[in-house]
Amino acid sequence: MADVVCGRYNDVLSDVTIVDCRYPYEFQGGHIKSAVNLFTKDDVSALLHRPVSGDKRHVLIFHCEFSSERGPKMYRFLRSQDRELYKDQYPALLFPEVYLLHGGYKAFYNKFKVISMVAVSLTCKFRIAYTCKCPNTDC
Repeated sequence: MADVVCGRYNDVLSDVTIVDCRYPYEFQGGHIKSAVNLFTKDDVSALLHRPVSGDKRHVLIFHCEFSSERGPKMYRFLRSQDRELYKDQYPALLFPEVYLLHGGYKAFYNKFKVISMVAVSLTCKFRIAYTCKCPNTDC
């Protein structure tokens, strides 16, 4: 996930939407860089009505605090809505690549903790001053 956030797959991905399914107060307390806070079914359903462009892949990555309840529930909801919209064009989907962040935000945060309020070399900047040690040194 850190590699995706740092842009290491930009050559093959046209867009990545990180969907944070936690409540707004949790999201405001800290979140993964570029994540969008979609915690209701209406919010997630709106993803299916926004234009998707590009020759490359558009990937959705869902998560909640532990990716054990809210994230998986919204993931399944989006997949069922996407399948319903494209039932006449089976197996086509608007979002064929949808993932669930293993361990959720808590595991991601624990692995890529805040190390400084100031960006230092070999780090990627995260919103709300979060930084992570990237696996590669060219970050």
